[in-house]
Amino acid sequence: MPNAMCTHNPEQRKTMRNIGPTSSRELREIGIENRDQLIATGIVEVTRRLLFRFGGERKISLNYLYALEGAIHDRDWRDITPARKQELRALLDTLREELSNAQS
Repeated sequence: MPNAMCTHNPEQRKTMRNIGPTSSRELREIGIENRDQLIATGIVEVTRRLLFRFGGERKISLNYLYALEGAIHDRDWRDITPARKQELRALLDTLREELSNAQS
């Protein structure tokens, strides 16, 4: 009988907290298959890739960054501190501006 407390369950690695099917597909398209890859790549680079790949097709929202942050720390996105939310807001603005300048 499998141990319910086992942290190496392959099924758990397929899903990330706060990440739904559309976001999961988008993350796979930019090379992020699981939480370990998300953590290793970091929120800055993941956001940069998302904006580069999908920025013209759809708006990458601040809530998307909150979901990523929650997935990285394995907690509900609504538990992110106001200070961290402000940092993420500034990050998104900076990366959008960076992408806009690169396309000019």
